[in-house]
Amino acid sequence: MEPILVSDFALRKIDKGHYVELYYWTNRGLAEARLNHHTTDDESLVPTVSASSATSWLAANATRPSSTVVPDYSLSPFEFSQAIPRVVTSLEKHGWLVDRVHMLAGFWDALMLHRYWSSDDPLEQCALLMYQEDQRRAWHHAIPLLEGAWDILVLDDLDITCTFDRLYCKEHRRIDHDFNSRVSASDPFFFLHLLMNSF
Repeated sequence: MEPILVSDFALRKIDKGHYVELYYWTNRGLAEARLNHHTTDDESLVPTVSASSATSWLAANATRPSSTVVPDYSLSPFEFSQAIPRVVTSLEKHGWLVDRVHMLAGFWDALMLHRYWSSDDPLEQCALLMYQEDQRRAWHHAIPLLEGAWDILVLDDLDITCTFDRLYCKEHRRIDHDFNSRVSASDPFFFLHLLMNSF
């Protein structure tokens, strides 16, 4: 089997233990990495300083995120499912601690077993992906802190429900705004009639 070619930018993030979007391991992200690998003319190098203050030189494309990257919550469940085994493989190949790899893999497994995952409501699926993104981003930020990262494997159902409620409110505000825009465009006196008829 041919090894997958992942964006240098994403792999550099993994090497540093930083948060990186799952997009880079979807079919779209891998296709973009292959295209950039074969067509890039930019061979310039940029200096970077490591934690030990040593300066090294990196290819410029390893320091730039993709211009088409999307946040995790915008991925489809299918794209998310594509990315997860590939990310786990990349983490293992790049020397991540086994317990951290297992914790993340278990976290993603738990998400895909959650009742929202198989829901017909796209907002519930989006809430789960947004919760995943928020938790993973905070978890990565906590790793270098004195207390370290928590056990991300345990899902917080209350937080997931709150995330859904935020998305639900935002979606209904958008629907109301779209409706009001269409009505006022078709009848500029609609709200005046509505107000007068309410007395």
